[in-house]
Amino acid sequence: MTVKKLGSGFQDKIASASQVIGNNRYLLSLRDGFMVAFPATMFGSIMVILQNLPTTFGFDKMVPKAFNTFLTDFFGPVSNATMSITAIFIVFGIAYQLAGHYGQQKIFAGAIALSSFIMLLPVGNDAKAGAFIPISKLGAQGMFVGIIVAIISTEIYCKISAANITIKMPSSVPPMIAESFVAIIPGAAPLLLFNIIRYGFTFTKWGNAVDFVYEILQQPLMGLGSTLPAVLIAVALTQIFWWFGIHGTLLVNSIIDPIMGALAIQNYEAYKAGATHLPHIINTTFMGVFVNQGMQLGCAIVFAFFLAKSVRMKKTMKMVFAPAIFNVSEPMTYGLPIVLNPVLFIPWVLAPLVSTTLSYVVIAMGLVPRPIGATVVWTTPVFLAGWLGTGSITGGILQLVDVVVMTLIWIPFLKAMDKEWLHEELEPTPDDLTE
Repeated sequence: MTVKKLGSGFQDKIASASQVIGNNRYLLSLRDGFMVAFPATMFGSIMVILQNLPTTFGFDKMVPKAFNTFLTDFFGPVSNATMSITAIFIVFGIAYQLAGHYGQQKIFAGAIALSSFIMLLPVGNDAKAGAFIPISKLGAQGMFVGIIVAIISTEIYCKISAANITIKMPSSVPPMIAESFVAIIPGAAPLLLFNIIRYGFTFTKWGNAVDFVYEILQQPLMGLGSTLPAVLIAVALTQIFWWFGIHGTLLVNSIIDPIMGALAIQNYEAYKAGATHLPHIINTTFMGVFVNQGMQLGCAIVFAFFLAKSVRMKKTMKMVFAPAIFNVSEPMTYGLPIVLNPVLFIPWVLAPLVSTTLSYVVIAMGLVPRPIGATVVWTTPVFLAGWLGTGSITGGILQLVDVVVMTLIWIPFLKAMDKEWLHEELEPTPDDLTE
């Protein structure tokens, strides 16, 4: 078997496996369900950044105390309605998307899943306020049980609906009312199940399902997911999938987002509470800011304006430059191209691994604060993203260092490609030889 055939066979196997993963209804529902929380969490992240602007830019001691108090009173409570209740958005979003894959009523599936989730939450009592649900259970602590509930609840709902075990109303009844009656039996089944589960947990040492799942499942997974080796595996897989022309970010993130999201919320809550030491280095903010942000920009600057000898390399990198400022990678990925390019496989995979490791070590040493867990839009330019993601200018400086290191890794490989392209440009064409 030739090397070409072997590579082609391996590519087919990778593409086939990734297609199976990418078409999995549960992973797709997880990925798309998490996006339901994005608008609210994005707003909450911006508010907490505004709240801490004086501290971030180092002038908190220079402004009146009343101004700092105003910022806290005005922006502080926003997080309770956004970042702190992420699990609610995710439960509804996953159920809504999963029901869509089954062709069932999405809005009712989302509502039933949300009700089932709330059924499992511990309820406290206050002499003045009455019954209440601890808001901590609606965020990071409730995320995993919320995902489990959303999937199980929707599976039951959709299977009963598909079997037509429903209440049929006369055709004269308005459609929305008729659909509501149709959802009664499919919705009652998961609600009854989770009420039985809720009652059963009252006899355990945990007292409720949320604390049980958090202690037995979520904490161990978060502990594993927050380690450097686990993140390096995720980064390597992402880059390898991209090299094969498969959207590795969507594929890998659909699996690791529940863990990274829970870690981010814990950091966010600690940062909001004024903690000086945040619990985790790795979370959604870390992954979005310090893994490979700026890699394309560094390469574009160096080769578009300094090192490129061939016309093709210079023009390609000038085309890459503007989108790379906002972290749009596709022009470089498909323009060079990176996909299935054996010359660029090593830097494509190695550079983000080095950047991730370097950032982790520097933050672990305390030279840069831990990421605060805020949602930093992926199009935020380098340096500003690092500054906002850590609440410190040192975060922006670390991003610039990462860009320099990644670019140095890329230079010899791009120079080799540039040399080959220059040789092709200088080589006489058949028309030149006949003249």
